[in-house]
Amino acid sequence: MSTASTTTKDPEYKDPKKYYWAAATVLPLTPILSVWLFWQSGNEWVLWSTFALFYILVPLAEGLFGTDKSNPPREAIGALRDDQFYRWAIFAAMPLIYIVWAFGGWFVSTENLGLNGYIATTIGTGMVLGGALNAGHETGHRRDKTAQIFARLFLSISFMGHFRIEHNLGHHVKVATKEDSATAMMGQNYYQFTWKELPGGYVRAWGIERDRLNRMGKSAFNFRNELIQNWLLTFALYTAMVVAFGWITLPYVLGAGLFANLMLSSANYIEHYGLIRAKRDDGKYERVQPHHSWNANHILSNVLLLHLQRHSDHHAHAERPYQCLRHFDKSPQLPYGYFTMYLIAWTPSLWFRIVDPLLARQLGHDMDKAYIKDSYREKAYARYHRPDGDAGVAAAE
Repeated sequence: MSTASTTTKDPEYKDPKKYYWAAATVLPLTPILSVWLFWQSGNEWVLWSTFALFYILVPLAEGLFGTDKSNPPREAIGALRDDQFYRWAIFAAMPLIYIVWAFGGWFVSTENLGLNGYIATTIGTGMVLGGALNAGHETGHRRDKTAQIFARLFLSISFMGHFRIEHNLGHHVKVATKEDSATAMMGQNYYQFTWKELPGGYVRAWGIERDRLNRMGKSAFNFRNELIQNWLLTFALYTAMVVAFGWITLPYVLGAGLFANLMLSSANYIEHYGLIRAKRDDGKYERVQPHHSWNANHILSNVLLLHLQRHSDHHAHAERPYQCLRHFDKSPQLPYGYFTMYLIAWTPSLWFRIVDPLLARQLGHDMDKAYIKDSYREKAYARYHRPDGDAGVAAAE
């Protein structure tokens, strides 16, 4: 595995971003600010301000904040990992997320909104729930019961109660292989990927939990099935919303949950696009290496996404908490932060134009090392395959 860059040897290391992480804690409140602006102006368009914050202002501001390749020194990892501030910074977001979700249901049921205002409110809440899925991803990797409870609460509000099992025991095992529904092929656009990845996650999670229960001599249709427990929680939450505020809230809760799912699929799409692990002589895949994940060191989006963009170290050390994740020089690097890359991914022609050349360069223009969609293979080879003609390009070993 390649060596991570280390910029300091100070055993008394202080995380320079420590209190910036709290931004991710309070961001769920942005839809309430949107509603306040609506009440002040009477203009439904201001309800889109949550979407504008993340997909217009954040991409524009990334250049001001720049990038950060620095890593905590190895001797500081233990103390950094055990600092309870980082743990509770995530936990504190959970009640805010549920409050905003319920507030949005009350708002769409009591205000005489047009279709534009209703959709804007739904999307704004969906973005908050996307943040909840990211928090559920982080806490879902922790082993203690408290973190597991928080993970299930973060995930179930977007009918993603299967994600912890699918991600930890499915994706992390099969990442960057043809068996992984959450690894995108070169030439596969975001919409094609999502169409297979979302249902694929449910199917794989059910199979994993079914096999676990079968080994215990129990049926998958058993209340000890974590998926069933979490799906019942989702059903209870959505039923409570409809009972409290009426059927008008049903499209709101379903739409917000779906948009959160699509945000998660956007992350999955860009994180391993076109990257595949080689098979060893025994037929097994090589171990996961830093060059099997795309990374971004943009400070602003990394803070807002709890270092999700340092994805290589996450796959190499899945139990390492977000504040300890490191940059690797040989990991493939995205040109922009995730929110900008999401927008690019949603425009397939633009995505292929920007990312495919970066992928080819990362692989030393040896397209035999790429994970390519069959129908795109001829085009990819014609455009990029010249392994002997570009010796100056560093390969991803």
